[in-house]
Amino acid sequence: MRYLLLPIIVFVLCQCGSPQPPVCRSLPFGSRGAVAPVMETARRNWDILADPRKKQEWPAAESEYNRAVGILFDKLRCGSGGDWASRAAALGTAISKPDKLNQDPKEMDAVFPAKEVRIRSSERHHLTAGVGVPAVGWKATTPVGVPRPKFHPPNGQARNLTVTLDFSKKTPQWRFAKRWITENADIGANGHHLAADWSAPIDFFWYMCELDDLRVQNVLLPERFTEETGLYFLQPYDPAKIPIVMVHGLVSSPDAYRDIINDLSPDPWFREHYQVWLYNYPTGTPWLYNAMRFRQIVDEAGKYVRTKGDDRTLRKMVILSHSMGGLLTRTAITDPGTKLYDAHFTRPFGQLEPVLKPEARELVREGLLYKPLIDPKRVVFMAVPHRGSPMASFRGTAFISNLIRLPKTLTIGLLDATASSLTDSLKGNVAVEKVRPPTSLSSLSPSNSGFRGLNQLPLPEGIAFHSIIGDKGQGDTPESSDGVVPYWSSHIEPVETELIVPANHAVPNHPDASSEIRRILFLHLEEEGMLRPAESGEPRVARKP
Repeated sequence: MRYLLLPIIVFVLCQCGSPQPPVCRSLPFGSRGAVAPVMETARRNWDILADPRKKQEWPAAESEYNRAVGILFDKLRCGSGGDWASRAAALGTAISKPDKLNQDPKEMDAVFPAKEVRIRSSERHHLTAGVGVPAVGWKATTPVGVPRPKFHPPNGQARNLTVTLDFSKKTPQWRFAKRWITENADIGANGHHLAADWSAPIDFFWYMCELDDLRVQNVLLPERFTEETGLYFLQPYDPAKIPIVMVHGLVSSPDAYRDIINDLSPDPWFREHYQVWLYNYPTGTPWLYNAMRFRQIVDEAGKYVRTKGDDRTLRKMVILSHSMGGLLTRTAITDPGTKLYDAHFTRPFGQLEPVLKPEARELVREGLLYKPLIDPKRVVFMAVPHRGSPMASFRGTAFISNLIRLPKTLTIGLLDATASSLTDSLKGNVAVEKVRPPTSLSSLSPSNSGFRGLNQLPLPEGIAFHSIIGDKGQGDTPESSDGVVPYWSSHIEPVETELIVPANHAVPNHPDASSEIRRILFLHLEEEGMLRPAESGEPRVARKP
């Protein structure tokens, strides 16, 4: 048996490696055959779609056109040798000149039909009927651990494209419509709705991205992933769109929001007015420290995007927060005064200099005595433990907390600050060597000093707040729980609306949460005066606590 061990290990290692976009190594069987008759079918049906007198024939023509263009697109992308332009020329076609609404395929590392993406949930597979072939464009950045351009997600960005073949010129022109910013294709004098697959780019992004594979490591070995702490823009920054910052919770990753993004993407008003920023962080470090880093990074992003245009939409920022991510958010947007500091220390900050190293004093100042974020104007809390979680006090949780290995530089500062706080409060009765720095798990205990300080601070004025709370369905509301956070901890006042959904702690995965987020975001646009008169049909009635 031992002689088989090495080949087995080699085989397993060969299966590992980063995921790759689909590669067309041979023409799909259904797309084989002569080009001319398929091209003629596409052209004939294009002409029907261009003729307003044949409107009754449009549905059949659209279907036949899409089928033919799908075959021709396979021939284009699977053609032997050369670049996109040379492969297009071999078919008697050309790649259209890219513009604001049409992607240049040369700028993509891969472009392939959306049907090649494995969709995670058929029940939440969102499609829009119309003209063209839904496709996914993949633009690679760099893998985890390798420096990348500011705010680019690890691995790459997935673009939602729709491929059409335009017969309005002598040489048919391939167009790759940027479906996230355009709705229609002009065929003759007629505007036809473009087909789209909204779920494929999202599912492919998470297939390629490694962040969702690191949830447990992010807790137990946070130092390994501190380089991945940051904001990631899902699409290139657009100064005309409102940023939605999505902040995940403990033992989680930004993919906690994949269902919400998937459910909102088909809405034209959402794509026109909002852009998604995903926040990622190692969840093993204490929530007060994570709140500090979140505030610093959002502030850095604000300074960056202000160099790209005016900040009118930036100052309308929305934050969606789940679980511990809500504590990061609430802390970062709230002016702490001295409440957080006083919950940890009994002596004034100026008197800490003799007992704290400089790096520890800076950690205290940045973590407890800071200026809050000013750009957010609306916040949604989902299953947030505003007063902690009783599970953090369980014996098993304490065992897991002891397994967490904090970054060495952070441990020194935390140990110094924690020891000073305890010895200061207990008049020196706790030996420094017996003080253990807090972790994310221990810091979520209801008795944690952070909660004692935070809950003395009212929710800031000038920001609209909403709560979405999970209920496992035990019939005990308001004494209910989502299985992790009880209602008495997730309920907070005053908020504009509170909605209880029949869900466990994974509230963002529930369809009712997506519906409520949709309503809130539409309300936000209404109140900010950003909707056009034609944009309507969304729920207007707020759910009151």
